[in-house]
Amino acid sequence: MSARRQRWEIRPPAPADVRERLGLPPLLATLLYQRGLLDPAAASAFLAADYATGLHDPFHMRGMAEAAARIAAAIDRGELMAVYGDFDVDGVTAVALLTQAIGAMGGRIRPYIPHRAREGYGLNNVAIGQLAADGVRLLITVDCGISNYAEVVEANRLGIDVIVTDHHHPPAELPPALAVVNPKQPDCAYPFKGLVGVGIAFKLIQALARYGKRPANLRGRDMLDLVALGTVADMGPLLDENRVLVRAGLIALNETARPGVRALMAAAGLAPGLIDSGAIAFALAPRLNAAGRLADARRAYELLLAGDRETADGLAAELNATNRERQALTRQLQARAEELVAQSGRAEQPLIVLASPEFNAGVIGLVAARIAETYHRPVVVIEQGGETSRGSARSIPGFSIIDIFDQCADLFVRYGGHAAAAGFTIATAQIPALEQRLLTLSRQYLRDDQLAPRLMIDAVLPLTELSWELYAGIQQLEPFGQGNPQPILMAPNVTAIDPQPTSDGAHLRMRVRAGNSVFEAIGFHFGRLAEALQRYPTIDLAYQLAVDEWNGQRRMRLLVRDFRRAGGARNGG
Repeated sequence: MSARRQRWEIRPPAPADVRERLGLPPLLATLLYQRGLLDPAAASAFLAADYATGLHDPFHMRGMAEAAARIAAAIDRGELMAVYGDFDVDGVTAVALLTQAIGAMGGRIRPYIPHRAREGYGLNNVAIGQLAADGVRLLITVDCGISNYAEVVEANRLGIDVIVTDHHHPPAELPPALAVVNPKQPDCAYPFKGLVGVGIAFKLIQALARYGKRPANLRGRDMLDLVALGTVADMGPLLDENRVLVRAGLIALNETARPGVRALMAAAGLAPGLIDSGAIAFALAPRLNAAGRLADARRAYELLLAGDRETADGLAAELNATNRERQALTRQLQARAEELVAQSGRAEQPLIVLASPEFNAGVIGLVAARIAETYHRPVVVIEQGGETSRGSARSIPGFSIIDIFDQCADLFVRYGGHAAAAGFTIATAQIPALEQRLLTLSRQYLRDDQLAPRLMIDAVLPLTELSWELYAGIQQLEPFGQGNPQPILMAPNVTAIDPQPTSDGAHLRMRVRAGNSVFEAIGFHFGRLAEALQRYPTIDLAYQLAVDEWNGQRRMRLLVRDFRRAGGARNGG
């Protein structure tokens, strides 16, 4: 059994004929083969991720022509518009993107981002009423709205036209908007379904350009820093068009002139030029998300569009402090969730539902994700209120939580999401009924093998074979993320040298050696196992490659994903 109690499965290498056809080094050919890229043209297109040729026509998206025409008319007529988004990074970047771009096209547009605690997710009638009173005549949603049928009806009643742009799972009955732009809706011919909210907002800007509405002093590529932030933060699959947008967006992000983004980098201890998808996921996005989780997401919006560095530095420092608060609260509530699991025996159930007034709606999604990782089960965590409660769910590979929620629709006040993650509002009295139905459905649809944690290893690669040339080959697959994960490699029979926990006891630092090859290694959340490694230092190591740069010096190091006593089964076990 491995340190993480996972079964290791080694993916098959590329067959000889595929390697020969691709004409690439063996490891790179294998990694492309595992991604289904079997011919030179497909592999070349994937590796190039070319912005000039890799984007799809926005007008292939159902509803796009109607949406762009209506916005162009509103610009021409000087109508007041509002863009209404979610309070996460995807929603905030999409609001910032459309507000900036349509404003630069000469449009009159204002942002609206609801407060998580006071208003909740999606459109609400109080906000719609206020926007109508302020004279708004066109409302554009981003990253929300697809499930807001009643609220769109109310907006129409008040004389507001609504354009819904969203990427979440569409319900059976779409809202009666002037246009619905969502590649996942029925009869949408758009060839890529994985765009997130900010990606769809960017396609809307492209469509407006075809109507002659080009933002003054703002190129399309100047906005891709926001697209990269939102797409990576929302775990959009980094394939097809997302891969093209994020690769170009990372270039824009590293060269950005936005005072707010540069201040955010500085607050996270990052330097322009060194930002990759991992830096977004683990450093920039959490700070932006913290505002919407515990405070007001509008502060993140204000940071992204800050006009000067002094203002930006103040906002970045504020988000940094909020993020530290978010980290502490998440740790506290994760510990409480684990107590509830242990006390209730729910670890033996195929799906875990936890409800408590102690939970905070701002972090229940994070808590659910960590409990799901620990127990390898779908998890629902609910902040239990007096009359209504809010919940967040995280799933496991191969099990769509939103499909299960569709079969519980009668129990929710509202819900939405996608296969891996979803959220809802529910009457508190309905929580027991929800848990029982979810358990019944999970027993029906979840297979035992799905509940057995597995670590998929891309290739066996001894430490003695590591080189800068090999590292450069792997980096051609960047950007890594959802749908295109960073490769996990396995080195057999390595020796752990001086394994020690970090000062807080949480993580593991050591060197690992095979023959004359020695590398620094760090294992996050493995600190408790340092003593065991001191007693049994010969291990098989599952790892990923990383690089440290300091004073112009580059050093390869290993990120520990798992380990086991040396000599385990070579394919599984």
